[in-house]
Amino acid sequence: MFKKTLLLSLTTASLLATNGVNMIGTTAASRAMGGTGVAYYTHAAAALHKNISLMGDIKESEFEFDITYFSASLTSSVKDDMPLNANFDPLPSLPSYGNTAVASSQNMLDTNFIPSMTYATRISDSTVLGFAMIGAAGMATQYEGEYAQRQLNSSMMLMKLIPGISYRVGNTTFGFAPVLGLGSLALNYDERYLDPNGTPYPYGTKPQSKRAGLFGTNVGGSELVPAVGFTAGMDVKVTEKFRVGLSYNSALKYTYKKVANFSQFGPNGMVYMADEWMYNNAEVGFSNGDTSTISAQLMAAGFDKIPGVSEDVGKYVGKIAADAIQALAGTGTIKDALEATNPDNLDDLILEQPWEVALGFGYDISPDISFTFDYRYIAWGLAQGYKDFGWDNQNVYAFGVEYHTKALQIRAGYNYAPSPISTASGETGALLTDVQGKLVFDQALSMLNMVGFPAISTTHFSAGFGYAITDNMDLDFAAVYSPEATTTRAGSLSPISTGFEQVDMAYEYQTKMEQLSLSFGINYQF
Repeated sequence: MFKKTLLLSLTTASLLATNGVNMIGTTAASRAMGGTGVAYYTHAAAALHKNISLMGDIKESEFEFDITYFSASLTSSVKDDMPLNANFDPLPSLPSYGNTAVASSQNMLDTNFIPSMTYATRISDSTVLGFAMIGAAGMATQYEGEYAQRQLNSSMMLMKLIPGISYRVGNTTFGFAPVLGLGSLALNYDERYLDPNGTPYPYGTKPQSKRAGLFGTNVGGSELVPAVGFTAGMDVKVTEKFRVGLSYNSALKYTYKKVANFSQFGPNGMVYMADEWMYNNAEVGFSNGDTSTISAQLMAAGFDKIPGVSEDVGKYVGKIAADAIQALAGTGTIKDALEATNPDNLDDLILEQPWEVALGFGYDISPDISFTFDYRYIAWGLAQGYKDFGWDNQNVYAFGVEYHTKALQIRAGYNYAPSPISTASGETGALLTDVQGKLVFDQALSMLNMVGFPAISTTHFSAGFGYAITDNMDLDFAAVYSPEATTTRAGSLSPISTGFEQVDMAYEYQTKMEQLSLSFGINYQF
């Protein structure tokens, strides 16, 4: 039973109505109001997530359970004119060579729900204690069978255990809680072109890796990784109608074990891809030797017959392309490159959930209508892992309004934040970025962001209601819609600084995403 509860708490949707990978709210009431809640109290559950000092508003004790269901439409397109994506007849070229290959991420039922559970109780006129188990962030994509998308399957799930306290002095309340984060991450893709016996898979049958998820599911990786931090907040009732709140969440640093072989996405990976091309088209791999032999071996295997290039210029253009691939492969031996890119050599990845600070305002326009506004700064660009992948810091703006009577609350909201992954054109894909000790092409980072980690949602519209079915129990409902967002990363892999302008190896990755989620909550006061 504990495993099932824990799995539900970890499970989160495919970038479920998010700022980056962070949910805009964990309760139905907060989500209905655009994810606000730094200076406006609805329930203790929202307080523990948005501003822990607001727990001071509960009457006696509260228990709340919320669950969210989502539906997301996620599509990526890939165009990649690297000659290694082209094959001789009768083998087809990769769908992205000379064309745009479009695929939709496949739905994974294990990642369609996310719950949160909270209990809080007043122990004195000034002090409240609370505990929350919150599914807070995540991502999930699945492109099994889609070779242009590298069969990427990303799955990251994060939850928080928060035991907190709030203390009121006059019109000011302070709150603090240690935070235990539990995270799980898996990244699977078509990383292996040789079977366990060293025999090439027949073309078109290269498998997606299948690293286990939690408790035998496809959720996250096989292990839960802990991270420790804290959350703190305060709020001031400036007047009976106007309230100001401030909150801070510390960073949570997760070290995920054996995530992927990142050498496959850098210079050594160019040798790996060229060796695969040799097996597919000449039925023989590279002979071990210095990387200066890459161009000669490719030409001997027929690289001068690149599809789409006329025979009279094929040898000229093929030699340019082979020399460009050799230049991209860098220095060292072929043997060293192939050993470095062995799919059995998986690298760890530190992925730090960034620190964030938020300022909020709540104002009662009338006895029946309240307005709330939150501003949040999320430091993706300073967090290990995310900064390596080129994410930008994020400014989040959220608005909410509530009309309330004794038994009924009608809510609406709006949330906007620019994507932490920016659109780019004219990118020099041959440039290298150090990703925690491994050099990775900027083109590969664009592909991983667009296909595997597409946190591109910017705008969210929300609405919902609450209804008191008894004096002690109320129900909440919310719907959040994120209209289609599009982000594109485009450029050329050609190492133009070494004179290979004639073979630009252009690429373009584009992702489109649209989301709808429904949330339900039940709150019991006693």
